[in-house]
Amino acid sequence: MVKLSKKEVFTLLGISFSCIIITVLFSIVAFQLGTDSVPNSIKEIWTRWDAYHYIFIAQNWYPKPDDQIFKEKENAFLIAFFPFYPILVRGFFFIVKNYELSSLIVSNISYIFSVFYLYKLVRLDFKQKSALLSIIYFSVFPTAYFLHAGYTEGLFLALTIASFYYARNSKWMLAGVLGMLALFTRITGIILFPSLIIEYFNQKKFKFKNIRKEILWLAIIPLGLVAYMYINFETFGSPFQFLNVQREHWGMNILTPAEGAIDSSNVIRDHPPYFKMANGFMQYFFVFTGLILVVYSFLRMRLSYGVYSLITWWIITATGRWISVPRFTLVIFPIFIALSIFSDREEIHFATIFTSIMLYALFLAHFVKGNWAF
Repeated sequence: MVKLSKKEVFTLLGISFSCIIITVLFSIVAFQLGTDSVPNSIKEIWTRWDAYHYIFIAQNWYPKPDDQIFKEKENAFLIAFFPFYPILVRGFFFIVKNYELSSLIVSNISYIFSVFYLYKLVRLDFKQKSALLSIIYFSVFPTAYFLHAGYTEGLFLALTIASFYYARNSKWMLAGVLGMLALFTRITGIILFPSLIIEYFNQKKFKFKNIRKEILWLAIIPLGLVAYMYINFETFGSPFQFLNVQREHWGMNILTPAEGAIDSSNVIRDHPPYFKMANGFMQYFFVFTGLILVVYSFLRMRLSYGVYSLITWWIITATGRWISVPRFTLVIFPIFIALSIFSDREEIHFATIFTSIMLYALFLAHFVKGNWAF
């Protein structure tokens, strides 16, 4: 276990709050410049796209097909959104009495926890400098503004990284419970199951005689998906309704990355400039940059990190359509550790930081205007 000094705690809090405050201030400026109007509140800027759906679920839960409200088109696909984040938003609502504000609180608290656990996880293997660089690259990643919005990225990462951290310290009960909650937050949480099994065997030197009953704690991770499938069954009569919705509404099918590459190449060829950039070139850039860092994580980090990274990358890119790859890449946390190792040379470090911040500002400016998020 990594025990943080007071100086480290204040440093991490300073980085976290600096990123939150600067991001909020920039979002206000970007909103006014982009819309030529003054926002009525921070909520007006940050409640965009999927955030509305999570807030609706927090308020009303999942509508059934025979409910009047279900007949509104945007409510017919809400079952595709996992429930743990809205549950927490509803919990904080009883404190702040506002769902939009509650969602922002949940996201930003989760971001802070992600910073602390990522730092502690990196410190298990590397020096303090690498740990600090990891959380800086994480915090200024081009789509890291989603960590502050009403989305699940922050919560999922806090649970996932913490699960890995406790697994690394052989706290298998905590690792299993946190993994289960991560899966109750996003479908990619299922990757924690094979990844942490590999981590367990790695710690036991891959010898079956070293296995103990503590490994059974990892068996509770899939219960997060079981609980969500039960909600699907209770609401629609099918435990796999969320898969049907993802396929029918977003055209998401498990294929190969090649199909996604073809789809994005068609976008580049057949659509206007903004669409080419957002859904074509940017998808390609993050797919291949992510792949390079995933491969690098295999070479320089633990096997469990590499497995988690590769399977997550595969799920993101093997859907038949490359949609929001820059945002989904954010949850591949080992790439930030890889960047901290890869950027030993100062010129690479500054190029990475400069590029990240420039894209962060560009993407956030589009997001606060209500444009399609990258």
